[in-house]
Amino acid sequence: MSTKVCESNNNKPVAESGPPSAAPLGTAGPRGRPSWSGLLRISLIVVPVKAYPTVSNSAEIHFNQLHKNCGQRLKYEKRCPVHGPVDAGDIVRGFQYAPDQYVVVEPEELEKIRPAKDKALVLDSFISAHQLDPVLFAGRSLYLVPDGIAARHPFGVLAEALKQGGKWAIGRVVLSGSRQLVLVRPVGRLLAMDLLHYPTELRGVAAWDADIRAVEASPEELRLMGTIIDSASAPDWSQYRDTSAEEMKALIEAKVAGRPLAAPAEEPVAVLQLLDALKQSVAAAKEKPAAVKDKPHKLRSPRRTSA
Repeated sequence: MSTKVCESNNNKPVAESGPPSAAPLGTAGPRGRPSWSGLLRISLIVVPVKAYPTVSNSAEIHFNQLHKNCGQRLKYEKRCPVHGPVDAGDIVRGFQYAPDQYVVVEPEELEKIRPAKDKALVLDSFISAHQLDPVLFAGRSLYLVPDGIAARHPFGVLAEALKQGGKWAIGRVVLSGSRQLVLVRPVGRLLAMDLLHYPTELRGVAAWDADIRAVEASPEELRLMGTIIDSASAPDWSQYRDTSAEEMKALIEAKVAGRPLAAPAEEPVAVLQLLDALKQSVAAAKEKPAAVKDKPHKLRSPRRTSA
């Protein structure tokens, strides 16, 4: 339970601030720290990448809740109805499966229900550029850049192949603990992952673009990368669905039943030379359909946790 408490009874004036000044297009703030880093996977090609926000939130207006009578900011106090105030370290998350009956779900248990591929940005189908209806955009965008010298060449080949083929990629990745369906598209020598904002909020790509040398992709590399993209260029949109609720329900039912939790099997990823990975990926694409439907995890046996 969270209780709202006024911090003080002293009546102090609430400061007002004017609207933030607009920044020129593409100049909203420095590069800063990456929001996410991991592996970008397309078939057997694995590229380490970092993701940076495209938008600076420095001009964003944030509101606080105040006590109407005195203008003081409210603070939130977590209270147990039996023991009173509770420290943050003593708070866990629980799911109510019956009246006054809860099962506690630990963060490490949530990790076990996520497949190994969720730890990477997986590109599994491709569409023609500008084919996606803008109403599907969720409102957040990230710039992807290669992470390390060894990642620059395969990263550049993918970006150039997407550009030359007029394609955008559909994929999935876990961001902030939630599985997201994302769009990846070429922007100069970078890749952009997702969405639309006001132009004055956008960060410029010039700094990253200048850091990446023009890729010297061989005709064979581009041909093979193009073949992989073409082989998955007829996506079936009905295959995409959010299975998070089903997985969470299965986790809760398993924990209530007192069955031990079995983590999904790890998927080994072979680190191959780019040309070898391209050739093997083309061979693999010819052996199986481009669209692969996801199935929810079947969980087995977690331990019972007391309320």
